[in-house]
Amino acid sequence: MSGARAGEDDRKRSILEATWRLIAERGYHTVRVQDIAAVCGTSTGTVHYYFPGNQDVLVEALKYCVEQAFARQSVELRAIDDARDRLLCLIEMQLPRPGAGVRDEWLIWLQFWTEAATRPELRPIHNDFYARWMDTVVRIVRRGQRQCVFRDDLDAEYAALRFSALHDGAAIKVLTGTPEMTVDRMRMMLIDFVDHELVRPPALVA
Repeated sequence: MSGARAGEDDRKRSILEATWRLIAERGYHTVRVQDIAAVCGTSTGTVHYYFPGNQDVLVEALKYCVEQAFARQSVELRAIDDARDRLLCLIEMQLPRPGAGVRDEWLIWLQFWTEAATRPELRPIHNDFYARWMDTVVRIVRRGQRQCVFRDDLDAEYAALRFSALHDGAAIKVLTGTPEMTVDRMRMMLIDFVDHELVRPPALVA
């Protein structure tokens, strides 16, 4: 890759990085190109050079944020062999702790859901990302079945759907400040689901 091309790629990434963090901080509909340019120390013309319209940069920033999260999770999960440990690691990585970067990523997801609900053109993007998330969970469940860690009578896809519904619902409650839901309770609920719904009972362990 030439130096000029590498420089352009770096500038584009810096714009996307600044944009998704602004969206997490201020909300999708309040971020302006002028705000993005100010954070990046550049001009609005430079932002428009890479992203012609306001919606272009906002949507691409949402996609960029999700891609970065997937890439980070993939690296960490591949280092863990045991399926239960792998799923517990995924849970830990996804907890929306106050002040953590993952919480900002959750805020992006929350706004992506809202936008996809009202803008049909975003649904294929949203559904593709969500299918990737579900596939991650399904593959962990099937891995656990092969390892005789998880019950072999499970429908892996249905188990992943139930896990994801609990996971997302708990996170939404944490993010919206529901008094009875904390990060610790979210963790406890998800681990409880893994150990009581997925893990093979001791009498069935080979």
